[in-house]
Amino acid sequence: MSSVSPEDDEGLELQKKLDKIRSQINSKLPNQQQLALILQTIEENLDQQHQEATPTAYFISFISLLDQCCENDEVKDYELATGALYFLSMVSPFTPKVLLRPHFAELLAKVAPVLTDDRAKAPLVRSGIHFLESLLAAQDRGAWNNVHNYKISPNRGFKGLLELASDHRPKVRKAAQEAVHSILMDVPTGSGKDHPASRSAAEFALENLTAVMHDKDSTRSFSKEKNADVVHSLQLISSIATANAWPSNQVKRLCDILLQLCRSADEFMVSSAFEVFDSLFTSINGEIDEARFNEVLDVLLGLKPSYNDTHLAPVWLAVIAKGVTTYSHDVSSTNCFMRFPHLFKIIGSYLESQSKDVYVSAAQCLVAICSDGIDPAILLAPPANDRETYEGVERVIDNLSQITNDFLSVKFRHCAKEVAEIMEALFTSLKFRATNSFDDQLKLIGGWRSDEKEGFDLNDVSERVIAAAISSIGPEAVLRCLPLNLDNSSAVGRAWLLPILRDNVKCSHLGFYINEVLPYVDYFDGLIKNGKHTSMNSKIFATIINQLWSILPAFCDLPQDTTESFSDEFAANLSQLLYKKTTLRPIICHALRILVESNLTHINETVANPLLNQIFPIQEAKKAVEYLTKTKSSNILSVLFNVFSETPSEQRGYVLETIDVYLQISSSDDIVSAFNNVCTLLKRSLDEEKPAESNNSKDDEAGSIPSVSVTMMDILIEMVKFIPTSSQNAILAIFNQTVNVKNIPVQKRAYRILEKLLTLPSGQKSALEVLPDILLVLKNASEHTLTPVKSARLNCIGAVLTILPSSCLYFIPAVISEVILGTKNANEKARESSYDILVLMGQKMKDNEGSIIKNSTLDPEILDSEASLKEFFVMCSAGLAGGTPHMISATVTALSRILYEFYSDLPIELLMELTSTVELFLTSKNREIIKSTLGFVKVATLTLPSDYVKPTLKGLLTNVMNVNHEQKGHFRSKIKHLIERLVRKYGIDYITECIPEEDKKLITNIRKTNARAKRKKADSSNENNENEIESGANQRQNFMSGYDEALYGDTDDEFDDNNVETEDTSSRNGNTEQFISESKEMPLDLLDKQALSHISSTKPKSFSKKSHNIQTQNGKLVFNVNDDAGLSSKNSIDAYVEAIKQAPIRTRGNKLKYKKRQRKEDGINWDDDIANDNAAPKRAIHNKVKTGRVNKRKPKFKARKKL
Repeated sequence: MSSVSPEDDEGLELQKKLDKIRSQINSKLPNQQQLALILQTIEENLDQQHQEATPTAYFISFISLLDQCCENDEVKDYELATGALYFLSMVSPFTPKVLLRPHFAELLAKVAPVLTDDRAKAPLVRSGIHFLESLLAAQDRGAWNNVHNYKISPNRGFKGLLELASDHRPKVRKAAQEAVHSILMDVPTGSGKDHPASRSAAEFALENLTAVMHDKDSTRSFSKEKNADVVHSLQLISSIATANAWPSNQVKRLCDILLQLCRSADEFMVSSAFEVFDSLFTSINGEIDEARFNEVLDVLLGLKPSYNDTHLAPVWLAVIAKGVTTYSHDVSSTNCFMRFPHLFKIIGSYLESQSKDVYVSAAQCLVAICSDGIDPAILLAPPANDRETYEGVERVIDNLSQITNDFLSVKFRHCAKEVAEIMEALFTSLKFRATNSFDDQLKLIGGWRSDEKEGFDLNDVSERVIAAAISSIGPEAVLRCLPLNLDNSSAVGRAWLLPILRDNVKCSHLGFYINEVLPYVDYFDGLIKNGKHTSMNSKIFATIINQLWSILPAFCDLPQDTTESFSDEFAANLSQLLYKKTTLRPIICHALRILVESNLTHINETVANPLLNQIFPIQEAKKAVEYLTKTKSSNILSVLFNVFSETPSEQRGYVLETIDVYLQISSSDDIVSAFNNVCTLLKRSLDEEKPAESNNSKDDEAGSIPSVSVTMMDILIEMVKFIPTSSQNAILAIFNQTVNVKNIPVQKRAYRILEKLLTLPSGQKSALEVLPDILLVLKNASEHTLTPVKSARLNCIGAVLTILPSSCLYFIPAVISEVILGTKNANEKARESSYDILVLMGQKMKDNEGSIIKNSTLDPEILDSEASLKEFFVMCSAGLAGGTPHMISATVTALSRILYEFYSDLPIELLMELTSTVELFLTSKNREIIKSTLGFVKVATLTLPSDYVKPTLKGLLTNVMNVNHEQKGHFRSKIKHLIERLVRKYGIDYITECIPEEDKKLITNIRKTNARAKRKKADSSNENNENEIESGANQRQNFMSGYDEALYGDTDDEFDDNNVETEDTSSRNGNTEQFISESKEMPLDLLDKQALSHISSTKPKSFSKKSHNIQTQNGKLVFNVNDDAGLSSKNSIDAYVEAIKQAPIRTRGNKLKYKKRQRKEDGINWDDDIANDNAAPKRAIHNKVKTGRVNKRKPKFKARKKL
């Protein structure tokens, strides 16, 4: 088979396309197979003619094939023509242009019959369009201008494309529109930046749109077809405009037509008009097209509708907003901003409209212009911008101030809320450049907020404006216009500003808070101490004091005057408050923490903020951090250590976070000094604490202040990542000293401190130097480990295993039994850690396969062994010989986990031997062992190869079913779930053969269960509920690991079985039958209000009146003596025996006890997991557990003696 010569990337691309078609020679789809046959035939002809399979050769061959399909300008063979044109459209982009240009007329004549044939199907026409696109794209500017006086010029073929762009067939229309766009985007070289066909394309599209609109208007009736024609014409215009090919002299006419279309009630037509506007704006970009863009914008501004036009005005405003934002982003942000005053005047005039739709749209337009049309770069002061630009921006801001001041007059009172939103957008966008320019507006809006009328509608928007002003121009400028006046009863008080300041202050001046805001605290403290006010006033004053302090963290967020305002005096005052006022500790710690974090974030930020950098350069932030490091961090750490030791355990988090931040900026000498002091206090406290007291575990209880030793351990854990390498040996010594202390909190922290050290690269290096000693300490400490510390110890062992070298693999057999027992720990985290450690151990043994495990290092009596994954399984299997059921159960559980992880890395013989060994425990009488063994069986049967598991299934399932009989159905649900998983993997027929005959009712139950589930899913008519159920199931599965899913995952698949017994349901198709309850004497009146009470979804019972022969004698009723015939029908002896069997028996406690009913079907009810639709759920009346205390058996009350 011939192939294209891959001379370049284009040849390779064509080769890939042809290879894809060649591969479809055996396709089941006829069209694909036909294309492959055509290609095969052409290539065989090329081979016979000894021609190289080049794009030119392919092109000539397919042109010849197309000639054979046409006769007298008519298509004779449409199928063959479709294939020929398909390949021509594929090959022509790779054909040399020098071949296509001179033969344009001939080639166009060959494809014209296809494009003009009404019987041609869409695939054939699409291929013809793509081929024509390649022909037109190959023409140069001279050919488009017809300088050679061709009889058929490219313009004629292009006009055909334009006509097809409005075709009624969607795929044909889309292909033609894309071809027009592609051709206009590929501008031929030569003089001029526009395509030669752009003008004719625009004229054709406009004439077509005008004609369609005229035809639509002449009908005077709504027609979807006419509207669709308008939308198709707009799509063609959008394709031309997107290619930046719309002539400037046609912009006004186009905009006028588009605005007329925007009045239409057809949403598709309006959205298409908007797409044309969007295309027009996005295509004009760059400084070269700025004049054209200004012209388009001026045309749009000149076409402004009436203020009262509620239909067209909002549309026009939306288009203006889009145009202005595009002008700013893509053309010139500076020139766009210079036009803002003119735009604000024109758009702002629509705020006078009394129509809410109009003035709301005008406000949204101005908000969009302010938010998206102002580039922060133009707001920068020199030298970032030249002086002329800076002054021009200042003039624009002054003009905007005057215009917006008019917006706040009485004339615009009806849209005051919208005007406030405009002010909010201006403050947010202008940033610090809005300082001093909008003071009058700020005072007026502040007056709105100070209005104490209940339910005043401008309170919320006023607060948003003031919040934006605080964030942009700073609290100093805002409070200058709107002072707090908290100590001046004759002025307007503005306590409502305090929460706004708390949430919006940033990069301000800490000195302003100290000098202007903090004195109010002393003022209100004095009022409270004087006691001249009522208790209510005292509470209000205390609330204001808390609000004043809550502002401190905001003023500490990147302050500009840290070096000047955060003085020793202020730091000392904060320290005293930390000691004396516990309620202020969270606020002060937050302020101290954010003071450092904000500066560090500003220093390390990756995305530069030019405005912020101009106000507060990064160098200033570095100076602030250096100032805190040299003068404050050491003292603040000492204070925080003391406060930490006096804080209850549940409230220590924020103090520890603050300590962490100041440790980050402290010098090495300060950290070492603090570390030594903490170590000294720890040693002293451990020596002073009595052993009896040290075993007390109340240190971690809520509300209690932990002991000094626990406090120092917490601080050391936080300091580990900051101490230098020279002090890390001291950490190891502390671990060695505290790991055996009989104190639960101290032991926990001993393991945590080693774990924290091993997470650091430097700590790992230090630990590796003395790793044998650490391993010995860990091994010996297992005897002294208290039960609540197991989880922390396991985490520490896991951290040690991550750095364990091949020379220390003896540590794995030393602790493996402890890790295996951890899989049965009551603590979930401890169990998860044990599983992870087992996998990590196995990975270590696998990675270091062949290394020597020096077991004699810890115990000389144990022989050395060779590391391998097989050896690791042997180590774990040793627990199967354990003396307690708990150990055996834990070993089986551990083997399940590592089998699931490493089954693919072990020989199948070992896996089958291990599986057969563990399966023997199914015969155990201990339920704990059986439970773990069932889990192992499930993992093994589902992960091991089917060819090896299938022969053992019959014996395995026999043992499993025996377990159910011997344990009286205790593992009924687990066994059923195991069988369901096996059915999914091995098929229901094979599992039916393997299950004993007396237990095959289980398979029937599984079939019924899945059939029932399948019907319920099919009957569900609410798709949303199905989606919620499925998504919930997926979420639950996502939270499970692969091992947990294999072990505990539910079965979700249904089984298709034609022999499944079906149940008769009345709502199989989701239609519930309705019944009317009525009597023959009184039919139901459907107009009655109580009619619905007689309609039910259950069939009412029919009662028939029976005639009773009542006998009387002397005025008395006479009963028939034969009424007890029902009782006499039974044998009297049998009835007596049956009654005795069902009668209750008297227990030792003199209580009556009824015998339990015998389980159906040999004592196993496999249907207990499925709720019976007609059975009411039974309440659990025993096994109640009372929380908070141990349940003791209550004393029995004796019956009172009869007198």
